[in-house]
Amino acid sequence: MAGQPLSCRASPGGYGYGGDLGGLREREFPRLRGITYLDHAGATLFPDSLLKAFTEDLRNNVYGNPHSQNISSKLTYDTIEHVRYRILQHFGTTSEDYTVIFTSGCTAALKLVAEAFPWMPEGSKQPSSRFCYLTDSHTSVVGMRGMTALMNVLSVPVKPKELLSEKNWLPAEEQNCTTPHLFSYPAQSNFSGTKYPLSWIQDIKSGKLCPIKMPGKWFVLLDAASYVSCSPLDLGVHQADFIPISFYKIFGFPTGLGALLVNNRIAPLLRKTYFGGGTAAAYLAGADFYFPKKSMAERFEDGTVSFLDIIALKHGFDVLEKLTGGMEKIKQHTFALAHYTYNVLSTLKYANGAPVVRIYSDTDFSNPDVQGPIINFNVLDENGEVIGFSQVEKMASLHNIHVRTGCFCNTGACQMHLGISDEDIQRNLQAGHVCGDDIDIIDGRPTGSVRISFGYMSSFEDAQTFLKFIVATRFSNSDTEIPFQSSVTKLTTEPVPDDGTYFKNADKLSPRTHISDRELGNNSSVTVKTVGWQPAESESESIRATISETAVPTCRGDGNPITVTNIFLYPIKSCSAFEVTEWPVGNQGLLYDRNWMVVNQNGVCLTQKQEPRLCLVNPSIDLKQKIMVIQAEGMDTISVSKVCSHRVKTYDCGEKTAGWFSMFLGRPCRLIRQCPDKKNSMQHKNTKGPTCATSISLSLVNEAQYLLINVASILQLKEHISRLARRYRCNCALRFQVVGPCSRCQIICIDQQSGERNKEVLQSLSAARGRKLQIMPFLLKKNKKY
Repeated sequence: MAGQPLSCRASPGGYGYGGDLGGLREREFPRLRGITYLDHAGATLFPDSLLKAFTEDLRNNVYGNPHSQNISSKLTYDTIEHVRYRILQHFGTTSEDYTVIFTSGCTAALKLVAEAFPWMPEGSKQPSSRFCYLTDSHTSVVGMRGMTALMNVLSVPVKPKELLSEKNWLPAEEQNCTTPHLFSYPAQSNFSGTKYPLSWIQDIKSGKLCPIKMPGKWFVLLDAASYVSCSPLDLGVHQADFIPISFYKIFGFPTGLGALLVNNRIAPLLRKTYFGGGTAAAYLAGADFYFPKKSMAERFEDGTVSFLDIIALKHGFDVLEKLTGGMEKIKQHTFALAHYTYNVLSTLKYANGAPVVRIYSDTDFSNPDVQGPIINFNVLDENGEVIGFSQVEKMASLHNIHVRTGCFCNTGACQMHLGISDEDIQRNLQAGHVCGDDIDIIDGRPTGSVRISFGYMSSFEDAQTFLKFIVATRFSNSDTEIPFQSSVTKLTTEPVPDDGTYFKNADKLSPRTHISDRELGNNSSVTVKTVGWQPAESESESIRATISETAVPTCRGDGNPITVTNIFLYPIKSCSAFEVTEWPVGNQGLLYDRNWMVVNQNGVCLTQKQEPRLCLVNPSIDLKQKIMVIQAEGMDTISVSKVCSHRVKTYDCGEKTAGWFSMFLGRPCRLIRQCPDKKNSMQHKNTKGPTCATSISLSLVNEAQYLLINVASILQLKEHISRLARRYRCNCALRFQVVGPCSRCQIICIDQQSGERNKEVLQSLSAARGRKLQIMPFLLKKNKKY
């Protein structure tokens, strides 16, 4: 609330576990130092002691394939059965009522239900089955209708308000019908955190509540994946027929392991067609004969289960109980944080009284039985217009705050809360928007939102950091107080003088990568040249100096000149720029532009987003000597060799170079290069009309051969942001066909001479250019008619 401090209780009720949460974080989650992780609904984090206990177990025991009969295999089998017992105990039930079927995750468990449920298809002698699901459901639930459609079974979506506001009783005579129907709903919405009544389970099964009026017997699938991450579920009381879960939502590790808990009363009705290893009591290879194993778990677990991951679950349960005291305490702790954050966030207002955020919720966050630790919202400007979730996420990343954006694999809830119609979804698709992209505003309306979620190790400081981020990025003056904090620190930036010395201490290092005659011979004969280029004392003077009346222009359609003022190429992806006055053009853009990249020990590309110090590595190309020279302050000269790895179609530049980069960055990494014959093409998502089918040949760039920025735009923002042109990491070339606007990431907030992050850049750019951050640069490709 601008100009007025907020008040709150001395501490959030239910917060903490009666001990030192700070100490717990320091011991178990040291990797969270400096990071505010608020995507626990996506995946929570594992504690160090879980990994330590698990790896110690593996070091001390030999676990064999559970389908064998030797000693090590028997140990594995017995341990798996013990874990099944622990899972059932965790959910307040026993093997007398439920069976645990291990799957690769919640999605696989849902697919199993769709395949095995005893559906009665349309056209049969008795009434046909229906698959009903709450529209506020995960994509994996809605996707079950693809399976039911193949079985000629109708699917019916049900809106939450239809069940919450009505009591549809099923007449007794219709309850006598044996046609099986299935209703699926989430115990907790992964979109908003709303907890739907667990009483629905018994009401629907008993006929007191009907998703639709249809004679038959209703079974209930309770999607508990989101709910059980922070709340206790007692299946002794709420006896759903199917409960799919994913364990990484609870423990953070292992991933790729879930389970389907099946009520034993429905087990005899389930059908199975495919049979894999370990599921058969007997079968014939030469005849159609198969007899399944008696145990339902063994019957439905095709092949060898992920037994080492299952063993890790035992340690997950042990550690979680030891650290927190159980799920009820986790529920109270996480809700206290959500309740506090919601109360502060919902009262923040601009000076004109307009709210800072629009929260999408069905509750007032007053009761942990109806609301989970999830807050979904969009940030608004002073006029009430939505600021795109992509921009909010980029700004949050600069503050090392990890959030989730989009529609969260829950289109139904997204439509319901944001007022997006079915026609809007289809129009947005035509406009190029697909699930998971960063197109956040179409025709002035949001396509998604921002979600924060708390986990059992989340702290009050996490909530404070997030709230300070919202205040710091939305208010020009630091006049808003967060409870328990006397003031909110305003983000400030100390300008760094631009002395024009782009390459410092160039003689400290010269590892040489050789370039073959064949590569030089394969490039286009066209050479890009700058007009009126000269070294300048400052970037601003350099830009102005190169725009002169004597420049030979390329003209636009309206006759106004377009002048190439600077040419930059980036031999190593995400490293420093190499500025030239003229340069050959290859079939992938500027010759050798982004032909190399630094990768971590897993072969994943490192960029300045993870390693800002990459901007301090200065590569340059010497065309005459056919070498690449790499410069960095304080490093020695090395020779670089190359060995081609055909599997990934890249050259590995050798152990010495790998050692050099590893030493400079302080982490294991290697330098690799794209093979000259590698073809990488793409179709840009923003293209429309005849250009949409054009395939662009690329090097290791993200989206296009060239990136063009406008000098006038740079000069306009120059007074606010130091060395802005370098931050955009642009190229220039001859005549271009515009592929589309380039959405900028947080790399432009990294000073390319110091490697320091500057949080002001995106904010200043947003204020100067409007809410979208894809105004200045354009993705370009060569026009073949130059």
